[in-house]
Amino acid sequence: MTYQKKHSLQFLAVSLAMMALIACSKSSDTGSGTPSSSDCAALVTGQAGPLYTAVKSMMASNCSSCHTGNNGTGGKDLTTDCNIISNKDRIKARGVDGSPSFMPQGSQLSAADKKKISDWVNAGGRFSD
Repeated sequence: MTYQKKHSLQFLAVSLAMMALIACSKSSDTGSGTPSSSDCAALVTGQAGPLYTAVKSMMASNCSSCHTGNNGTGGKDLTTDCNIISNKDRIKARGVDGSPSFMPQGSQLSAADKKKISDWVNAGGRFSD
């Protein structure tokens, strides 16, 4: 095999491997996190359940100072039912797992608050649980 063909095949193999890794990876910090109004209507149905209510209350106390409205310094509006539910995996990753870093900045949530998030997400992360 010629030198050029060998290196071309190596480059192709590395390129395909990188594309596969990128395509299969999932970042918890991607996407707008703001569902459409029709998606929101499907997410927020029925009466708020106790697991969701506990998470929403905890988030109002710990997250809303930065994550409020479109101009919040946190970059994500986490004050509406729809946005909280659609960002449940991100909330768990940042608040409970510390991936890529813990939220809120400056201090971690209490063990009880982390448990509220984990219990809610593990139960399906729905509005009416």
